[in-house]
Amino acid sequence: MDSLLKDLRFALRGMLKNPAFTAIAVLTIGLGIGANTAIFSVVQAVLLRPLPYESPEELVLVWGEMTNRNMKNFPISPPTLRDLREQTTLFDGFAGVITFQQPLTGGDAEPEQVWVGGVTPNIFSVLGVAPILGRDFTAEDAEPLGQAAQADPNAVPPTSVIMSYGLWQRRFGGDPNVIGQLVEFGGNRAEIVGVLPANFKLLMPPGTGIASDVDAWSALRINFETWPSRANVIFALIARIKDGATIAQGRAEVDALATRISEEDELHETAGFALETISMHEDLTEGVRPVVLALLGAVAFVLLIACANVSNLLLVRASAREREIAIRAALGGSRGRLVRQMLVESGVLAVVGGVVGLALALGGIELLLTLQPGDLPRIETVGIDGTVLGFTLLASILAAGIFGTIPAIQATKPDLTDSLKDRGRSSSLSRQRFFRNGVVVLEVALSVVLLIGAGLLVRSFVELQRVSLGYDPENVLTFNLALPGARYPSVEERINFTNLFKERLESLPGVESASAAFNFPLGGQNIAGRYGPEAALADETLYGQADYRVVLPGYLQTMRTRLLAGRTFNEADFSDSAQVVMIDDALKRKLWPDESPVGERMLIRIQTLEPQFVEVIGVVEHQRSQGIATEGRETVYFTDKYVGGFGNHTWAVRSTVNPAGLTAQVRAEVEAMDPLIPVAEVRTMDSYVNDAKAGTRFALVLIGVFGITALVLASVGLYG
Repeated sequence: MDSLLKDLRFALRGMLKNPAFTAIAVLTIGLGIGANTAIFSVVQAVLLRPLPYESPEELVLVWGEMTNRNMKNFPISPPTLRDLREQTTLFDGFAGVITFQQPLTGGDAEPEQVWVGGVTPNIFSVLGVAPILGRDFTAEDAEPLGQAAQADPNAVPPTSVIMSYGLWQRRFGGDPNVIGQLVEFGGNRAEIVGVLPANFKLLMPPGTGIASDVDAWSALRINFETWPSRANVIFALIARIKDGATIAQGRAEVDALATRISEEDELHETAGFALETISMHEDLTEGVRPVVLALLGAVAFVLLIACANVSNLLLVRASAREREIAIRAALGGSRGRLVRQMLVESGVLAVVGGVVGLALALGGIELLLTLQPGDLPRIETVGIDGTVLGFTLLASILAAGIFGTIPAIQATKPDLTDSLKDRGRSSSLSRQRFFRNGVVVLEVALSVVLLIGAGLLVRSFVELQRVSLGYDPENVLTFNLALPGARYPSVEERINFTNLFKERLESLPGVESASAAFNFPLGGQNIAGRYGPEAALADETLYGQADYRVVLPGYLQTMRTRLLAGRTFNEADFSDSAQVVMIDDALKRKLWPDESPVGERMLIRIQTLEPQFVEVIGVVEHQRSQGIATEGRETVYFTDKYVGGFGNHTWAVRSTVNPAGLTAQVRAEVEAMDPLIPVAEVRTMDSYVNDAKAGTRFALVLIGVFGITALVLASVGLYG
């Protein structure tokens, strides 16, 4: 122990005597360790950290699949959920969830638009989460309404609601007496029965239509026995495997049930129906895992280059100390003792470099968060914890081993005669030349690999900029407006409101046009349904799956989506519920690749259980809706009147001025028409597009930074 302390003191004195060398070595290794620590903190938060639920390894998601229609992550129908509960034995529970937006009124606060999670009452028991205030849902909260209650609205009991911690704080000031209070969601009465913990968040894969920030949870009163059809799907399913069972065993049991359902239902059989059972953690991270691991590999290259640079520095420094080392050896110092001394010096450099790297990592994490890295789950939890500190320590130790071992071995085998005659320096450098040249070649090779990766990402990002979106996002303000069903119960009332509101918006100074749709491009919501040619009546394998978009008058013109054939919707189409639709060119290529579809009939299913015939009146350019990097599914357009006056739309206001400046005027118009309707998610269309590019931009910036850093380090190593 005494000799080790002596080695440490000697190493520290040596570092202080050579401040320039020490500063360069520490900064170099700190840069490599800091970059690795910052990226590992992302790996830890996104990929490695267990989900924040009880026994998270037992949680799985169950999705429907239509393999013949290229449909994955499809919701589940209540009858299928009922069968899963009754006909499987390896699960402790199946819970269903669907999310939607509703205006919240009641209490002393202003109305606001909130995300509501409609759930089966066992959702929180399956996840292993308990309210911090009030109670959990019970079976009685989800009892279907009787005929008398349905006929008399006054006899309908209030819906049971459990609030998020955030909603409890901002709307009720954390009042513990909130339990039992009545509020209104969408104009319907709801009783607050509980409050969830502050850290609770339902983590679901992006692109599945489940909102990540739910404000309130409502127990759905669904009658599983009288549900119309298995084709009416609504739920994302979360399940818990029993203790002692494996996910593979549970998957086999669910697959057997899916096979039985297909055998009993011709539609499911022709669609290639299947049920996918996948670990909740695996499904959450599946889409981002390759990108995160690629970034970790890139920073590992940076650390290797940094270690190579410091190794070269130590070799040069060792050559300057060769006479000192020869004298110590001549005085009886063993080679092992000399190697240990130099390794201790390398270890001290690595530890100090690790501390510097940790400080750089803190700044790097702030940079990562400001880059808004797309759909990385739990990115807000990225930080320095015990695991990340352990990684930094391990990286420092490995770095010391990598850059310290070979110089120590090389430096402690001097030719004593030449060294003592003061001729050792040139001979030592000559012996080390092959190793030092090899290190520089390695540095340059690794930096070139990183630069090639950065170049490929630059090309991908440039191509992303050139993608035709199918709409013009510039100078467009968007916002969400949902009409409470209890106050606007009829189709006429909802349509009259939207038409009048549209007129008022278009009369505002600087507004060129205004319209609305559901689902809105890049908005994260999704409605999909069947479509097919007439021949699909006889051969159901001909059906496909398309996005359904419900639009108000002038939507395509406001979005500047090009008309390719036929005509767009006119006023008559919105007034008499004409059986007409528009399609995009992606669908046209599938059903009518060599002819015009205008005037042709096709089958869709949106209002009834059985497919209906509609006439195609026009073809428009395909709008990229679920993302920019992929084309996405084909689209069928319906008028708002055709689906019964939807009442929940995302509005688009195209202006000749800065669209963000219209926000106050839009809010004033809504308040003038109905002060109890909140305006939500006010943002420009450009911001949606920028968010859709965030994942690629995030990887591009980081790989670019790592590539340039590697090039600088390699250049320094080459010069040295």
